[in-house]
Formats: sequence, C-alpha cells, structure tokens
Amino acid sequence: MVRDAWRRRVRGAYAGPVRSAEELRERWIQLVTLIMERTGMYASTGREMQLLAGQLLGDLCFLDGTEASWEQEQSRLRSFGDRGVAGPFEALFGSPRCQAEVAAVYAEVFRRLGYLAIATPVAPRRWRDMAGSVRERFEDRDVRRSEAQRILGQPSLVVDRQVLCYAPADPAAGWLYVGCHAEQASRYDIGHGRYTADRDDDPLVRLAWTSGPDFEAGLILTLYGKTLRWGPGWWTRHPSDSWPAHTKAIAAQLRDITAADPSQALRSHGTQQHDHRQYAEPGG
Repeated sequence: MVRDAWRRRVRGAYAGPVRSAEELRERWIQLVTLIMERTGMYASTGREMQLLAGQLLGDLCFLDGTEASWEQEQSRLRSFGDRGVAGPFEALFGSPRCQAEVAAVYAEVFRRLGYLAIATPVAPRRWRDMAGSVRERFEDRDVRRSEAQRILGQPSLVVDRQVLCYAPADPAAGWLYVGCHAEQASRYDIGHGRYTADRDDDPLVRLAWTSGPDFEAGLILTLYGKTLRWGPGWWTRHPSDSWPAHTKAIAAQLRDITAADPSQALRSHGTQQHDHRQYAEPGG
C-alpha cells in the first residue's frame, strides 16, 4: 500500500505506466550509439557535443550509482584544458565544428564505463606496432582515410565517418584517433542556374592523437593538417625535428627574409617599448 501511494504521489495527475530505470538506461545507451554514428544530428559544435556527452554520462552514472567513476573520468578530461575537450580542437583549426573529434574522446569514456560497445579491440602486439609507427607514417604527409585504414587496419569504432578510433585490449593504454576532414566544395552547373556539391568520399586525414595526460604530446598533424592550421607557408615558421639539415636551413633563411621585410614584420622593438611607456606611464 505504501508503495502504491508513493507511485501515485510521483505520477501526480498522470495515470499512465512509468518506465523502469532499466528501460531508461537502455534507451540512453542506445542514444550513445546513435550519437557516435551521426554526431551532426545531435550537436552542431564541439561544445554542444561536450555538454550532451557530459550530461548523458552523468545521468547514466547517477542511475547506476557510479558517480565516483564519472568524477574520476572528469579529472582525466581536465588534461584538455580550461575550455574542456572542445578547446584544443577549436584552437587547432579555428572552427567550433569539431563535434566528431569531441564525440570520439567521449567514446573512450563511454566504453570504459561500459556504455558503448565497439568492434574487436586491437591485439597487444598490433597495438605496439601501431603506436610506435603512427608518427612516422602520418606526420608531414598527405594521407587519405582509406590509406589510413590500410596502414592501421580496421578501426574499433568510426565516429560519424570522420574519426577512426583504435582501442587496445588494455583500457589503461588509451586510444589512438585518426581525424579526417572533407572540405565543403561546390561547382556551378552551366545552363542550370544552380550549384552542385562535390562530396569527397575519401577525405584527407588532418590529425591523429593518442589519449593521455598531455594532449599536445600525443598530437600528430599531417601535411594537410598543418596547412589548415598555419597556411601554405607553415613550414618556414614551424619546422619539424625530423627534417634534414638543409631543409631546416632553408626555412631559417626564409624566416630571416620575412623578419627583415617591414611589409611583413615590424622588427623595431624600440618603437614598441616607446609606445608601451607612453600608454603605461602617461605622467612620465
């Protein structure tokens, strides 16, 4: 009788059946899978995805009574900085539309807490070979998604057809992510008065990263990724440690030429100091 009275009180004026906690849990877990398949249907920016995934994880852990596990995962996610998981991806390419990358990061958390099923995890030996060669195979190179899959093998999870996720058998080892980007291109149809979108079905990889306490330490940018981030002249300003000496020397010479050109760089520190004194010390 007490239980029936409590149910009537909770339902209030609603007299229909109330779903069980298990049904609600199953519905949320199904939503996780749908989000990973089509991130653009659930969030238009990385920050929106961050809020959605965080809320969903918090609700699932509350329902299961595992709030401590979610708090532990949140402490790991703080390695992405004060702006959250979306922050580094926004800074990399100057765009808020990084929902697939953010969803991929949260996919690892969903998996670790038991809320997301993936394909076969990467075997230990294959994982060691993969982790040891990924920088050499991707950094400063143009690689398409199909080539990345030939190099690394079948991914454990694909987020929105954009991010390939490789999950080792050992959850403590972290994941490897390969992020692709298809540029929005269109062409004018002569005689029809319209534009037709040209879809890239095999987009270029722009970055790869491994999960860990230092996001930047595990970050790898492809040639395409560096061009997106810094522009076509990126190589003169951001030389790679793996380049031969003569390439580094050419980059240094070009930096000197740019620095000596007043149309490209203001090199007079005295003027800047004078201006600083003028505004900082008006009464001097």
